[in-house]
Amino acid sequence: MVAARVRSRRPVRPSVSRTQLVPELGIAAGAIAVTTALHWFIVIRLGENPLFLFAVTAAAVTFWRGLGPGMLASSLGSAIGSSLYSAPINQIGRHQGNIPVETVLLFAGSMFTCWLIYRLRVDQEDTRLQQDRRNNALAFVSHELRQPLSNVVLAADLLDRDPSDQSRIHVTNLIKRSAGRLESIIDDLVDVTRMDGGAITVDLAVMSLQESIIRAIDDARPEIERKQQTIHVDVPAAPPLWIRGDAKRLEQVFGNVLSNASKYSPDGAEISVSCRDGFGRAAVVVRDTGLGIARDRLQAIFEPFVRETANAASGLGIGLTLARTLAAEHGGRISAHSEGPGRGSTFVIDLPLTGDPHSRRPI
Repeated sequence: MVAARVRSRRPVRPSVSRTQLVPELGIAAGAIAVTTALHWFIVIRLGENPLFLFAVTAAAVTFWRGLGPGMLASSLGSAIGSSLYSAPINQIGRHQGNIPVETVLLFAGSMFTCWLIYRLRVDQEDTRLQQDRRNNALAFVSHELRQPLSNVVLAADLLDRDPSDQSRIHVTNLIKRSAGRLESIIDDLVDVTRMDGGAITVDLAVMSLQESIIRAIDDARPEIERKQQTIHVDVPAAPPLWIRGDAKRLEQVFGNVLSNASKYSPDGAEISVSCRDGFGRAAVVVRDTGLGIARDRLQAIFEPFVRETANAASGLGIGLTLARTLAAEHGGRISAHSEGPGRGSTFVIDLPLTGDPHSRRPI
């Protein structure tokens, strides 16, 4: 058995655009200019040479605007502060011809401070984001648990008032639906706990990939048909694609992706599943014609507790997180692609192939 360890991934932050670059550079240069004037005033009035002001300014710019402007402020401050106010180069390191000691110390200390502040800010933002997601998930769980529990209480009341066979059949169906919903929520909560504790296990054995795909499609078909959606399957039965995997866990991967495709597609939408192999790997592709994904969220949707606002009450938001974790435990990876909102989505699950168990020759 192999224990899955979930590695936290930082959200992808967009790069600075050209229109933002000039103002950011201007802010960093302006901050150093103000610091230079203040430094000059202190030198003239007090006779002191507080080079640390430039490091403090770089740290403040990093905290305010981010790492890029902070590093620029650090570089400018080190160069200007050292060249204007430190001892001349022919007096310090005269025999070696090195850069003044003050410059090296100021630059190294300032850069390290900027990096440290940036990492602290990133960790702070990530922690806050995770807390917000967990709070939203807990609110969703409390809301979702209340409904099936209310249905069970209602069913008991109905039986008390009308113990007829017709009423019993109706109540039985109501209880079964409520129990199914409760089971789904509890399974999600158990998966969250296992992912956090690194306790998800996979039992690897040589198996046919196509069999897991078909079983996952069969499990997802009732929900797809309920929404009058069409599913096109292009998964050749032969030759079998042999992989080292856990059949149950792989069905969970494909099932979560298919559920996601159906959930975020309107009634009557088309979903396709295909499978191809090449260069020792297999690619399972799930396409839909649904809501699509904004490009800046293509990575975020794999983070835990992320749910699309267009269908916010559709789950805890851990299905794709679990799919990514399980794919990684099989030596594979999962990626999302979309041209944008309203243009559908494509998920690609890439898995390594292994040798044919009935032959010594690898596939």
